[in-house]
Amino acid sequence: MGFKIFSKERKIKNKGQYIRTRHIYRIFNVPIFFRDFNTSYFKDSVDKSKRMLWGNYPPHVQIGEFIHTNPNFFQRLRNLISNLDSKEAKKILKIIIRLKECYNTPEHCIELHDIDEKKALDSIQTNFFDNILQVSENIWCYEGYFLPISHFCMNAFYHKHGMHILESSTLKKIRNKDFIDVGGFVGDSAIIFEREFCDKKIHTFEATKSNFKQLLKTLELNKSSRIIPINKGLGACESTLEISVADGSSSLKDDLKEIIESSHSEMASIITLDSYVRENNVDVGFIKVDIEGFEQEFLKGAFETISRFKPAMLISVYHNLDDFFDIKPLIQSWNLGYTFKFDKPVDGSIACESVIFCEVL
Repeated sequence: MGFKIFSKERKIKNKGQYIRTRHIYRIFNVPIFFRDFNTSYFKDSVDKSKRMLWGNYPPHVQIGEFIHTNPNFFQRLRNLISNLDSKEAKKILKIIIRLKECYNTPEHCIELHDIDEKKALDSIQTNFFDNILQVSENIWCYEGYFLPISHFCMNAFYHKHGMHILESSTLKKIRNKDFIDVGGFVGDSAIIFEREFCDKKIHTFEATKSNFKQLLKTLELNKSSRIIPINKGLGACESTLEISVADGSSSLKDDLKEIIESSHSEMASIITLDSYVRENNVDVGFIKVDIEGFEQEFLKGAFETISRFKPAMLISVYHNLDDFFDIKPLIQSWNLGYTFKFDKPVDGSIACESVIFCEVL
């Protein structure tokens, strides 16, 4: 077996509003230097008359390839949009058309022509990025929210997770019930839920030690009193699993571990939502899930809770092909009376932050 004198590898990391591609050059397997390429969904679009939409996140390139080459595409698309009204189906088809178009471009990007989206991106610069203030060395502020790191997620703080998409009757109902925040990161979603959407308890689960440490700082900075932090992950069964630690992109999924730029890995304690709810007598009204492709494993361990409480749910579906096509049909197959709405916030990407909202009306 030959030994490579010179080699190059590529690691890709989804970092908030941009994707960083790092090329690592090695001689005799020793790293010599790095070259980083930051693809911004928004801030690096210098020519505002030619904004680009990016689809170069590897799972989205995979979806583009699937659309072009896989004979099962039609069946999975039909299952995905079945029983959706035309407005929701149109949102999904818009993403699929764009991913298909950008798949064959060299950098997996296409020019943005939608005037409303261009105006929305301009507004984001003025009303979001320009209003983030560094208060001190380790404190940042946006609209009265404080974080111990400079990581104000556009979808959370500017778009408010798209919660306005839920029916007003649903928002009123869940306000007086407990929230489950799966994938707590540094507590960003939890403090928004506490201040704007929930009058009861928010149970926030974060599997990694480093993020959990920052989460506790966030709760202290914002004087949170109704957020219960849990340093565990949620999955299909009680176990201990290896997690690749990469800030907000930390993942338990093997396929994503190959493409994220992980600082290290650690062992994470995993429990099920069903066992936690039973043991702690939680009155579940809303569930938000964003756990980097581990969403379907979570659902396996949450079926009892979802069947009993029929909570409104926000579930990320953009981390891999199977989540995008299969999560909505899976929940629909449970016959619990859920209706579905799809959301893709404007951020300069084609599919990142895509979620499915589920509610029983």
